[in-house]
Amino acid sequence: MHRNSISHSRLMRESTDRIERALHDGDAKEKLVAHRLSENPATWQLWENEHSGLMRNVADYGVLRVQAAALRQTSLRLIHGKALFEYLRRNEVRGAQRTRMLMHFYPTRGYQAAVIAEHGGYVRKAGSFMCANYVGSGLVHDSAFLDPMEHYEALYAQYFDLYCTTLFPEDAGVESASERSLLPLIKHQLNEWRWIILNPRHARSRVNHERELRRATGETQRMPQLKIRDKVSG
Repeated sequence: MHRNSISHSRLMRESTDRIERALHDGDAKEKLVAHRLSENPATWQLWENEHSGLMRNVADYGVLRVQAAALRQTSLRLIHGKALFEYLRRNEVRGAQRTRMLMHFYPTRGYQAAVIAEHGGYVRKAGSFMCANYVGSGLVHDSAFLDPMEHYEALYAQYFDLYCTTLFPEDAGVESASERSLLPLIKHQLNEWRWIILNPRHARSRVNHERELRRATGETQRMPQLKIRDKVSG
């Protein structure tokens, strides 16, 4: 293996250390995830096995630059994987609507089994996302794990909210049709930011420019829509 690459054993060691630190020094969300992972030996073992597979896919690349790209891909998949639970929690979905949504996403399972599977999957994915971002930003020093990844996560949450609203409308009609019309626009923005994350060398100057624009205007929540000529598949 190339001397500048990161071994699987180090990736796992850094990841477990990151979970341990989150128990004591993390924010409320990180502490809760770390506590859920570590409170039960079976849960910890399951997470460790799944995370080991993710980190093996990274370690198998013997060049640090390619490992960084694999970490970015992994983080994007984890953002997608934890989106449903975050939507249910963020919007306080309860009762019949919660049952309806879980039955849609888990059509072959009963409600209770779907709840258990979704919660457990979220905790493990959130833990792995925390670790992947730490490795990407703290060890690899990959700028894609800062503003671009944070913005993509926030934008994907917006997209998933809108997707669920149109999939399970409270009142079908003009409002639902208007919301559906926004989905392609937000998906296009996601594709643009995905391109930025996966092609950081080409996108660095544009991201720096957008960051300066935010500082000048005082805007900290959203970044302007980027115009990128390349077509990116969803």
